[in-house]
Amino acid sequence: MDNIGQLIKQISNILINDLNKKLKDYDITFSQLQVLLVINDNSKICQKDIAEILKIKHTSLLDILKILERKELIIKNTSENNAKYSELLLTTKGEKVLEHLDLGKDKTQELMAETLGYANVEEMLSKFKEVLNKLEEGADNGVQ
Repeated sequence: MDNIGQLIKQISNILINDLNKKLKDYDITFSQLQVLLVINDNSKICQKDIAEILKIKHTSLLDILKILERKELIIKNTSENNAKYSELLLTTKGEKVLEHLDLGKDKTQELMAETLGYANVEEMLSKFKEVLNKLEEGADNGVQ
């Protein structure tokens, strides 16, 4: 019997590798793109919030942020409300990178719709969200 978790992981790996190849032209990786998109969608967001949104460790995020700062795609400003927190903003260069990327069409979802049918994709998205919520709430996801 096939393991659905393994199949999802394999699909994810292929999609991320493909996207990383396309992002080489912009000198960024998929992980860096995710952070740029979160910053773009949330004005004056702090590191902790980005880590929570992306469900990654804060230490992993710090590495990505250092790279994005070095590439001059983001800047950190000290929060006006709390000097302990840094707010992250896109630079003009960061905004231009996002403008040039064609993120408008989710080709993965289109492929799934062609393969499974549109109604099934909507149902599957709903079910994946349910699984994610249950895992976030602490449902057992380990091997027995």
